[in-house]
Amino acid sequence: MSENITLDDMDNAPSETAQTGTDVVVTRDDLTAALARVSDENSQLKQDLEAAQKKIKTTEILDDLLEPSAKKAFNYMFCYSGAVGIILLMNGFGFFVNVLDPEVLKFLVGSTAVTVIGLVGMVLTGIFVGARR
Repeated sequence: MSENITLDDMDNAPSETAQTGTDVVVTRDDLTAALARVSDENSQLKQDLEAAQKKIKTTEILDDLLEPSAKKAFNYMFCYSGAVGIILLMNGFGFFVNVLDPEVLKFLVGSTAVTVIGLVGMVLTGIFVGARR
């Protein structure tokens, strides 16, 4: 059976116990060094967190600034490609009195491809050179 511990037992308890072979001796200097190391790590982690938060905020600001330009570029690409497609269909079905020269058709198709490839490339690289790395 276990007895209840009282305040008298605590007052009568030894202040130190004998060391055993498995005990690890920790000095005040060891504790001070460990506290200094943990403090340095904490400081470094706080700086890393602050830098990451600034980087995220910068990315969010850039996204907000670039979004209208990206939408305008997409709308331009969509309208231009649609207009070229309509011209090609109208020419193919004979809606024009004078049929368009094959060189003009090549130019329209080529310029559409260049527009699409160029704008998609700009979007994939972050819209403007230097805006992102």
